[in-house]
Amino acid sequence: MGWFPRSIDSEANQWQFDIVGLLAVIGGSALEKHLPAITASPFSAFPRLLPAPESLLSTERSHRLPAVKNIRVVGIQSGNLVGELNYFADLIHNVESLPSFMVKVCHIRHHRDVEGQDKPGQQGDSGRPIRIQPFCWLNIVTWLSVLILAGLLVAAGVLHDGVALLALATMSCSTSAASLSALWSPSLAQRTASNQVPPANVVLVTRGGAFVVVNCDEYVCRELYTGKDDCSYRYNRTGHRSLLATSTLLLMAAVILFGSCTWRMQIAVGSAYIVLNAMYWLLALLVEPRDIWDLTRYEVEEESSTRATNFTQALWLAIHHAGDTKWVRRADAAPISDAWDQWLAEAKRNVHNIDWDAVGCKDRLMRAAVEEHKSTVALLR
Repeated sequence: MGWFPRSIDSEANQWQFDIVGLLAVIGGSALEKHLPAITASPFSAFPRLLPAPESLLSTERSHRLPAVKNIRVVGIQSGNLVGELNYFADLIHNVESLPSFMVKVCHIRHHRDVEGQDKPGQQGDSGRPIRIQPFCWLNIVTWLSVLILAGLLVAAGVLHDGVALLALATMSCSTSAASLSALWSPSLAQRTASNQVPPANVVLVTRGGAFVVVNCDEYVCRELYTGKDDCSYRYNRTGHRSLLATSTLLLMAAVILFGSCTWRMQIAVGSAYIVLNAMYWLLALLVEPRDIWDLTRYEVEEESSTRATNFTQALWLAIHHAGDTKWVRRADAAPISDAWDQWLAEAKRNVHNIDWDAVGCKDRLMRAAVEEHKSTVALLR
C-alpha cells in the first residue's frame, strides 16, 4: 500500500470525503461579529448555504442589542446617568477606538426632509428607519451564497445525484428556518410627550479618559443614549421554537445526507463551504458593522476634535464645551477631594474662557493641599 490513496473511486484505497459534513458546521466565529446584522437582513430568509448555521440555533433570544460596557453616559442638563453605550450610538461614535484624552464635540439631529423640517423622533414614521443597507457587503455575500447553492443544485442535477439534491435542499431550508426564527428589526425608545423640554445634551466618558460631548434634543437622546434599543422579533416565542426545532432536524438530516453524496458532489460541496468560510472571514476582518447599517436617520456633524496632553486638560475641554460642571460629579469623572472641588469651582467660573490655565490651577491647588497635609502631620507629631 502506498503512502497516499491512488484513486478517488476505487474501493480498496480511496480518498474519503465524509468530512464534508463537518465543513458545513464549522466557522461560527466568522459569523459572530455580524450576527445581529445577518439576522436583521431582509434577505436572511432566502434559501442558501451558511457556514455554521447552528450559530443561529439559540433557544433564548436576546431582547437587547449588545451594548458597550464601562462607558458612562451622563446628561449635562438632566443629570441622567447610564453605565453603558447603546449599540447604534457606538456605531456612530466608535468610542472604543478613541485614544486617551481625546475630546470630541458633535451635534446629532434627525434627518431633515426637503422642507427642512426635523423628523419626529419615532422609529419608522419618517421613512428612514434604522435598517441594513441594501447594497452593503453583507447582502452581496448573501446573494453570492444563494448563487453558490444554485450552482451546486445544477451540478447535482447534471450528475444525477439525488442524494446531493436532497442534502442541499435540506441544508438550505435549515438555514432559512434558523434565520426566520431570529429575524428581527430595531425598536427604539420613543418620547410620547409633546411638551417642550430643555436640550438633552450628554457627555460620554471612557475608561481611557476620552470625552465625547453630544448636542442633541430629547428625541435623539432617548433613541440613542438613555433609552433601550430593543429587538422586535418577527415571530413570537412559539413560532421561534417551532422554527428552531425544524431547523435543527433539517440540519442533522443534511449532515447525514452529505456523507452519502457521490465523491464529485462531496468535493464540490466541500469546496463551496471553504469559499463561504473565506468570504465570511473577510467580511469580519474588513467590514465594520457601521458599514452595514443604514444610519441616515441621523445627521451627525462633528464640530471639533482635540487631543489633550493629559487628563486635566481633557476634562477642562469637555467642561468648556458642555458649559457646566455638574455632570462631572454625577459621572465620577474627577477625584473626590477638596482640591478637586476647588478646581471644579474655578472651572465653572471660567467655563467660557478657553484660555484658562486649567492644568496650572490644578497644580497650584494640589501644592497647597500637599503643604496643608504636611502642616497637619507636623502638628500631630
